[in-house]
Amino acid sequence: MAKIRSAWEIALEKTQDIQIDKDRLQREENINRARRLAGSYLNYDEDMDETRLSEEYSKIASLDGAREGIRATILQNLTLPSQEVLADRYERIRTLCSLISDNPMADQLMTQIVGFLKQYPEHQKQLVDQLKERFQPMMQDKAEKLRQQYGQDVPVSIERDPEFLKLAQQQLDAMRGQYEQMLGEAKARLEAML
Repeated sequence: MAKIRSAWEIALEKTQDIQIDKDRLQREENINRARRLAGSYLNYDEDMDETRLSEEYSKIASLDGAREGIRATILQNLTLPSQEVLADRYERIRTLCSLISDNPMADQLMTQIVGFLKQYPEHQKQLVDQLKERFQPMMQDKAEKLRQQYGQDVPVSIERDPEFLKLAQQQLDAMRGQYEQMLGEAKARLEAML
C-alpha cells in the first residue's frame, strides 16, 4: 500500500533543490533603492533637493546596481512631453546624469536631449498654427457656400472640420514618429555613455 503524504511533504520535496541567489536579490534591492532615490528627486519631494540627493547617493554609490537604478530612471524619464515642459524637470534629469557620470560627452549629449525635448511642444504648436493658416481660406470658402445655401451666416470652426482634424493628426503623428526615432537614438548613445 502506498504511503500517504501531506501537502507539506510534497512541497518540501519539490523545493529541496531550489537555491536562492542572494547576490542577485541584493542587487535588485540596490537597483530599486537607487530608483526610489531618483524618483523622490524627480517628483519634487519636499525634503529632496540636489544636496540631499548627492548625500543619499554617496551612501549607496558603491553598492552593486545603484548606478544602474539611476541610469534606468534617467532613460525612463526621457520621453516626449505631451504639453509644455515643467520649468526644471529635464534639468533634474540632467542632475541625475551628472550624479552617475563625469563624462563631459554624456553631459553634452544630455544638454542636447533636453533642448530637443523642450522644443517638441513648440514645434507641435507651430505645425498646428501653420495648418490652420493653410486651411483658413478653405474654411472661409465653406462658410461662404453655406451662407449662400442657407441664406444666413453659419458658424464654421476649423477645430471641428473633419478634413483639418484628419490632416492635423496625420502631420502630428508623423512629426512625433520622427522625434521618437531621434530620441531613441540619442537615448541609446546616452545609455552607452552611462
